[in-house]
Amino acid sequence: MFFVGERNSKPLSTRLPPTAGVFPLPSCFLIQKAVRPCGQPWPHLTCWLGPASWVHSTQPHCPHLFRSSFWQPLCPSIRPILTGNFSPSGIPSATSSTGHLPRSKPSRAFTHPGAYSVRRACGSLMFCLQAHSAHLKANHRSSDPLHWAQRSGKAEALHKAPTIFGGTNLRRSLTLILAIASLGFSPSSHALAASAAARQYATVTIHGKITDPSGAVIPGAAVSLTDLTSNTVLSTISGADGSYEFSGVVAHNQLLTIVKSGFETYSQQIAPATQSTADVTMKLAALSQSVTVRGTINPEATPVPTRGQVMLMPGTVRVIDRKEIEASGPVAGGAQMVQSTPGANVMGYGQTGSTKYTIILNGIQQGWAGEATSFTGPGSLGITFDGVPVADPATGLWQSATMPQNLVMQNLQVTYGPGQPMNRWYTDIGGRVDFVPVQPTVGHHLSVEGTQGPEGQQNFAFVGNTGQIGGWSTVIGGGLGRGDSYLQGPDGFGNHSKNGSIFGKTLKTFSRGSLAFGAFYSKAGGYRPTVIPTTDIGLTIPGTTTHFSQATSGYYTVLPFADYNKYDTNEMAMVYAREHFQVSRSMSFQNLTWYTHIRRFHHRTADALSGGPQVDEWNNPHSNIFGEKINVSQVLPYNTINFGGYFIHELYNTRNIFFNPNDGASGQNQVVGFGSKFRSGYFDQNNVTFYAQDDFHPIPQIHIIPGVRVDGFNTNYSDQAFRDFTFAAGVTPSTHCSLYPTTADPLKNILGTPNATDQGSLCSSHESRSAVEPSIDVTVTPKHWLTLYGGYDTTYRSPSFGGGGGLFQKVNPKYYILAEGKYAQIGGKIHFVNAPVLHNFIAGINYYHNTYSNQEIDVETALGVELTSGGTSEYHGVDAFLDADPTSQLHFFVNFAGEASSFTTYVTGGTLAVCGKTSNPAGIAAGCQYFNNLPVSYIPNYTFNTGIYYAIQHHGREIIEPRLWLTSTGSQHLWSNQTGMPDKTTMPSYTTLNLGFNAPITFHKQSFNLKLDAMNVANSKYNQYEYISSGGYFASIAPDPNNPPANYINAYPGAPASVYGTISYQF
Repeated sequence: MFFVGERNSKPLSTRLPPTAGVFPLPSCFLIQKAVRPCGQPWPHLTCWLGPASWVHSTQPHCPHLFRSSFWQPLCPSIRPILTGNFSPSGIPSATSSTGHLPRSKPSRAFTHPGAYSVRRACGSLMFCLQAHSAHLKANHRSSDPLHWAQRSGKAEALHKAPTIFGGTNLRRSLTLILAIASLGFSPSSHALAASAAARQYATVTIHGKITDPSGAVIPGAAVSLTDLTSNTVLSTISGADGSYEFSGVVAHNQLLTIVKSGFETYSQQIAPATQSTADVTMKLAALSQSVTVRGTINPEATPVPTRGQVMLMPGTVRVIDRKEIEASGPVAGGAQMVQSTPGANVMGYGQTGSTKYTIILNGIQQGWAGEATSFTGPGSLGITFDGVPVADPATGLWQSATMPQNLVMQNLQVTYGPGQPMNRWYTDIGGRVDFVPVQPTVGHHLSVEGTQGPEGQQNFAFVGNTGQIGGWSTVIGGGLGRGDSYLQGPDGFGNHSKNGSIFGKTLKTFSRGSLAFGAFYSKAGGYRPTVIPTTDIGLTIPGTTTHFSQATSGYYTVLPFADYNKYDTNEMAMVYAREHFQVSRSMSFQNLTWYTHIRRFHHRTADALSGGPQVDEWNNPHSNIFGEKINVSQVLPYNTINFGGYFIHELYNTRNIFFNPNDGASGQNQVVGFGSKFRSGYFDQNNVTFYAQDDFHPIPQIHIIPGVRVDGFNTNYSDQAFRDFTFAAGVTPSTHCSLYPTTADPLKNILGTPNATDQGSLCSSHESRSAVEPSIDVTVTPKHWLTLYGGYDTTYRSPSFGGGGGLFQKVNPKYYILAEGKYAQIGGKIHFVNAPVLHNFIAGINYYHNTYSNQEIDVETALGVELTSGGTSEYHGVDAFLDADPTSQLHFFVNFAGEASSFTTYVTGGTLAVCGKTSNPAGIAAGCQYFNNLPVSYIPNYTFNTGIYYAIQHHGREIIEPRLWLTSTGSQHLWSNQTGMPDKTTMPSYTTLNLGFNAPITFHKQSFNLKLDAMNVANSKYNQYEYISSGGYFASIAPDPNNPPANYINAYPGAPASVYGTISYQF
């Protein structure tokens, strides 16, 4: 409630009620000013907020002072200039002559001679003073306290502390408002409103100067300020004199982060209420930096998250920086870059970015590599490139070969679990890997790099930045690679591969946001070698008497080119635009628009293992994807609200044909012959999602983030094989309709007795599904160096479509059900910048439990037979990481995961919707089988990796940097093609040791780097993938092709010892 008096009518002391000596304990104060008179001024207006018994008003406005709708129309130009916390022992009286609040001691009283004493009590206080003729003077460098004086019935304000005016002198009419409010008081709704008003409008200016150890200024540094209460971020670039300034900063504790190429990243928490100046001396970086991060990233782009920023992220997040990316090897592609994150298991048949790999993160799968196909619901990890999702929405799959060049990657950010609704995409059951490419920089920069390795492996890559030109900043990067594999045939065939990619992004920044355009194109392909039996079971290499196995023909020997060759190409083209607009100080708008084209092309010729009418393959599926995402963010005193959604439309074509040219068929000309298997189904897929989440922070140390997403999936299917293929004379294709049981299908073989197989369904169909995804995440920061967190997130995923079977094509789409993921986690992170021993480090540990229900598991055997299964699996374990810089010359990292998993339900012979989750007569009659407590294949019981970097210096300059990396992967259960389900047989654990040396040659602003990388220096022989064979794949080279051996193990071995040399130049 309010007491209002006219200041010139009587001294204020005579107007206060008898109880005026007792006032509340204020917790904060706010000073605001209007640059010009606010229309009709408030003459001689003084307002006090106190107990209800003080109500007295001569002005109609005062009862509404706590409504923002009242303040803004009346004084639309009010801008805050100073805030701070203090415990006053007095308040100003009308007869006071002077008063001040020393900035250096905010806990001291705001006292005035003759002022009333204020003791702890309940209530809240607001004081409004109208000054018709006041002078405001601001000195940008002064730290003097705030003074005010009253003379001759007029108020004069003199403010010498830093303000938003940056050193100007203003002399004009203004309004001063001194608001004092309290959070903890007795039952009165006005006090909370007053506190909220103070919290919302209390802002300051923060500025400083950035210098190097010699005292020289550092221009062009990227400076960011993160509000530790609302998590909003302000960014700027230091000027030519090394100075920076943020105005209108809300007076919450802030995280100041400064990044400059050639220097160690600086991070510090500051309290604006007591510290408005933050001068920084940056340390020179001793360890050599990667050429891709030598430029200072434009703060409106996507900078590498600092350790301090990782502490603010809810949930478990692992940032893989350039040092860890380089640990994967100089020619590593997208999948190998993920290997160092806790809980990652990467399987494939190559060692470059040209070929495909399967990634498993804490048991959840993404990708497809050779015979390493689906072991759980496929494509259940989200993958993005510069924030744009690149997993195919219809299949859920991402082909790792579409990101073949690691030099164009700035960093990776791995999110464990589905994450918050606003950041979640359509395949994030187990988490998400965000590939962040090189970003536009403040200054111009060029890097080029060439690598030579074993088996003729060569790679060339570059990154170039224009710096800022006319407000635009542009980056272009790309590379080309080629070479043979370590898996070679006895005929000398090296299973050659090659790749290339190009990326460009341009960014325009302006006062209220930014606009970015990006484009990315990649194409990679390579011959896919056969797996190798681990033991001698009597198979022979065609045309020889040599038994084919790791034990007899050689650990890395595969079949000759004439007997098996399959070339696998993956291609992706993407264009996108991203807009960010700061609508107001508290509201922002983001928009992302993209188009992606994905094409897979496999061709196989003269396959002696298949033979007959399917000796060749021409596989050419492709997708066209359009997407739009909108997010609106509103910052309130106690809430940061985000809401929005996205729409994704895709047209996916499953085009494929298995054929024999001797039967009149042709893959290139799309002609179906006798015995051919073919398909050309079109999946028209739509995904619409709406979400809302609220980061509720009653105090800065606690963030409670409830959220909800509503997902809608719509799928239309049509079989266009009869339009897209022609048929050789005499060919009669099969027909069927998946909407009917096989025994009652009116469209079954209506063209006659078939001699070729259409794998699609002749009848078109349409299905829609929707789901609601609630989530809750909580973060507590009891100390600035400690973050504790926990959460429970639910998400849903559409089943995979395509291939040679599955829903719509083979299975009635009425059995379409959404897979469900329920992810719980609890963990903690610690970060120190000057701790004993480890000095600057960040560490984290978490426990997780993930239940993945209603999976459709479509498994394609080595013979191309697709098996449809279903299941529910559970995963739980611990992830931990540590990054440390004990000295400026030493850096090391450690990543560890211990995990366990099982299928609580596993069903073969159909999907869960067809068979049911438990044994039942109808399911058994349909050929379903039910199993419980099976292991989940290819989940190591532990993963561990560590890396150490040390800079050897001479006269303060680095002359060489030795690097050592060790990776260990635990034992894992195998998959059995014999039974079509996981098996309790395990493959052994393995460990590899890698060693590297980097020698920088620096002069002026240019440098050469000479690098030597020795991978698997101990030449350990190990298999990165094994499975149990049913015998059919190698039946044609068995002693008795009609009765081939079975139940033996086939494998893809890991790479042997290999040495790479790299030379790079940058300026």
